[in-house]
Order: sequence, then C-alpha cells, then structure tokens
Amino acid sequence: MSVYVECICGKKYEIDRAQVEQFDCAGCGRELHVPNEALEQKLAAIRERMKAGEPGMRDAMQQAAGMRNFHAVPILKQGAESGIRESVNIALVGLADFPGPGRDVLKEWIKGGNLSVSRLVNSLREQKYEPGADYLCELFEQGHLKENQIAEIAPYLGDSNSIRALEALREARRKYPNLSGPLDQAMSRMRHLSATAGRIPDSAKRIPGREAGGEEEVAEKKGCMGLLLALALLIGMLATAAYLI
Repeated sequence: MSVYVECICGKKYEIDRAQVEQFDCAGCGRELHVPNEALEQKLAAIRERMKAGEPGMRDAMQQAAGMRNFHAVPILKQGAESGIRESVNIALVGLADFPGPGRDVLKEWIKGGNLSVSRLVNSLREQKYEPGADYLCELFEQGHLKENQIAEIAPYLGDSNSIRALEALREARRKYPNLSGPLDQAMSRMRHLSATAGRIPDSAKRIPGREAGGEEEVAEKKGCMGLLLALALLIGMLATAAYLI
C-alpha cells in the first residue's frame, strides 16, 4: 500500500509501506520513517479538518502541535503559511515547542528571511508560551540572530522572569554597545532578579580597538610628555640666563 511521506525540507514521496520502512531524503539527507497505519489515518484526519474554514484550521493546528511528531511538521508549516492569525500563532509556537525538526524549520525561515523575528515574538506573546524566553535565548546563544533581530527580542526577554534571559541580554550588551537603548531598557525591568541588572559592563564602555588598560597607558604617556615639556622649558631658561651673564 502506498503511503504519502513529506520531509520537513519540503520533499514529498509516495512509498510502498510493505516494502520500505525507512529511507533517506534525497533533498536534505534526513532519515525518514514511513508512518504506520494509525499515524497515517490521524494525519489524514487533521489535513481534512484543515479544509473546514478558520475554526477547522485552528483545531487542526492545535492537534498537530500537540503531536510533537516529525510527520506533523509539514502540517504546521502549512498552518504557519495560512494567513489566519490564530492558526499561524499556534503553528509557529508548535514548531518552537518541538526541538529538532520544528525548530530547524523556524531557523531556516529566519535565516532565509521568510519569518521575521518580530512576528515570531508576537506569536509567543499571544499564545502565552512560557518557554518562549528560553527558546529565544537558544537562538541568540547559537548565533542565529543578527544585531537588529536581537533588538527585536529584547523587550520580550525583559518582560520574562528568566535569569537565562538576563544573562543573554548582558552578553548582547557587551557585544553590541550600539544596542544600549533597547537592551538597557529591557534589563531595567529585571532588577527584581539581580541588583546589577542594567549595569553597563566595562567592556561596553571601552573605545573600539583600544585594548583593556588603554586609558592608563594614555595617562602615563601624557604624564611623560608633560615632564619632558617642563624640562625643555627649564633648559631654555637656563640657557637664556647664561647668555645674559
């Protein structure tokens, strides 16, 4: 019996379940497992529910998100692209709540510009997704966010009650001094977590390109120059006095 299998990369296959249980995707190389009959029927029912207008799409996304299953990811991708706000929110959060395949899709969308970070943040807010701060911190820590995208997640992290979020904001403040406005404002709302929240790190105060301790070196150089100038003036005065005598 032929079974419909779709990889999260978008590649689609029609497989004879009696002959093949698993195979590698020709598009991305992932190992794909052919769904059993019960799972196939459940996925088919969800796809059918998606056709029942806005309520049907919402219910379908809730079911797919609750599965946390590789084969449900393509359904969540469809929901995220549906244009129905609540269904989009449920689908995006469902992908974020599925480490590995679900989050891989979001990373690819963010990297390719198909999903704005601000839209992702809005979905986390509207769905009241509690692990949202940890997920955004993960994106930051793994280097998936650009400078402007870090500014977009700052308000959300500032509203969280997360030590991890505070540490992420501090690290961003050290790396990106020009984001001081949104980062400092976000950390100012986290003083209940740490008395030092919002304090400007020393590394952010340094002039770019100047090594640590550069201020002391400059002061020492100025002191030496002042001493040399004083000696030059003294020698000049002594020479003038000797000439007059």
